[in-house]
Amino acid sequence: RIRDMWPDLTGRRLLGIGFPAPFLGSYRIEAERVIAVMPAGQGALRWPEGQKNLTVLSDEHMLPFADRSMDRLLLVHCLEGSSHLQPLLRECWRVLSDGGRLLVIVANRRGLLAQSESSPFALGRPYSAGQITRLLKDNLFVPVQTKGFLYALPVGWRLFRTWSVILERLGGRIFPAFGGLLAVEAE
Repeated sequence: RIRDMWPDLTGRRLLGIGFPAPFLGSYRIEAERVIAVMPAGQGALRWPEGQKNLTVLSDEHMLPFADRSMDRLLLVHCLEGSSHLQPLLRECWRVLSDGGRLLVIVANRRGLLAQSESSPFALGRPYSAGQITRLLKDNLFVPVQTKGFLYALPVGWRLFRTWSVILERLGGRIFPAFGGLLAVEAE
């Protein structure tokens, strides 16, 4: 779904914040630079495994990058647990280049996964589409598009994997507000 929203980042500088590593790998070949920032309160994992480390451990409200140094910012499950939302988003604004884009992925308050105590999406603060849009607007970003996804439960059952593609397509068409995750792109 991220690739649908950002199909080509050739020559761009991409910074992921939060839990971005699983989504950054496909961009490493085409992007000029790809870096993962993991907030100090969360701890850091080495990424990519077996290769030169591209992960930085940082306070989320003091990113170690120059002003306007990144073309794309990908925030994955970063806002749900942050206690410093405004300073974090101001730092994103500071490091984002002119004409740059921010893509925020958060747990959907209306999604079934945010309602389950055993789900990782129930941790922290889930957002509705309206809440995340207002938060971005209040911090000088202009939301461009919002998409819901993850309608199929992320289980490892073999039979379910076959149906998950169909459920994902149907969920997006029939119940767009109830996906497990929201992705909001802003400039």
